[in-house]
Amino acid sequence: MTLEIEGISNTSFSILIEWENVLLSGESRAYKMLSRVIAQANLLKNFCEIIVSANTDQPELKERPKELNENIEWKLIVNTGLHYYQLKDEAARHAKSEVIIFVDSDVLPDKDWLKNLTDSFRNPRIQASCGKAYIDHHNLYTKAFALFWFFPTKNYHLSRPRRTTNHFFANNVAFKKNLFLQYYFGKNDQVSRGGCLALGESLRKDGIDIYLCENAFVAHPPPQFGSHFILRALAQGRDRLLRNKPCQRHIGYSIYRLFENSVKSFAKITLRHRSVDLPLIFIPGAIIIGQIYYLIYFLGEVFTIFGFKPVLKISI
Repeated sequence: MTLEIEGISNTSFSILIEWENVLLSGESRAYKMLSRVIAQANLLKNFCEIIVSANTDQPELKERPKELNENIEWKLIVNTGLHYYQLKDEAARHAKSEVIIFVDSDVLPDKDWLKNLTDSFRNPRIQASCGKAYIDHHNLYTKAFALFWFFPTKNYHLSRPRRTTNHFFANNVAFKKNLFLQYYFGKNDQVSRGGCLALGESLRKDGIDIYLCENAFVAHPPPQFGSHFILRALAQGRDRLLRNKPCQRHIGYSIYRLFENSVKSFAKITLRHRSVDLPLIFIPGAIIIGQIYYLIYFLGEVFTIFGFKPVLKISI
């Protein structure tokens, strides 16, 4: 059975999936994501296509999934040398629907994620709508990230309802295609994963609000323990420094931010540990994980100040 989205029966939707994050999260999680996306898209009449945008050949994705409804097209586009935001931009250029929905290959959509996100467009004045992301957590390491990292916990999301926002994540957001093609992620001077912040700022300056869909959740994994942990922290520190005004890109500001991040991480973990069922005995371990992360984050800033090329070239 398929459901027509009341009020937007003439609006068509495309789902655009980058296929780079899968290199870190693993194919098992990515195919679980695909299964959930397809199952939810099958229930709605308004979907015309799913586009996977990859930077390497993906023979297993060339074949149309058997479980996908016949009326939904399946497209794989491959462009070597492109990365995260570029893959999203390229998919948008190929989309043929009125509304394009970006979702990442490493997130797991909650139940009714797609219906709730598309319901936003019942209001014809809404040009962009974003859902919410939270960290998957099941052990000390993942619960620590759920508490101190930049994705709020799901309970925290539910306690702070908002109508509009200019801060969104590129892993769970939808735009009227005509609007997005005026901006793109790549039109901003983004580094690594800072493009969504720059795009949000550009939209804000032009008076365009992004509707915040309260019930469209996806679960995001933390960085994998090991090299991914280190590279992600270095890249995040680099990106944060480069968002500063030129006069603020010096070691003094970076030392202050290290202190600020360390204090905030400590406070979030100690005050909100119950929200992720973290036992008291594990709080010190979670605090250590957060402090190590932000120390490496600080080093990412320092290396960027001195123009250390390996850090400047991190794409993760």
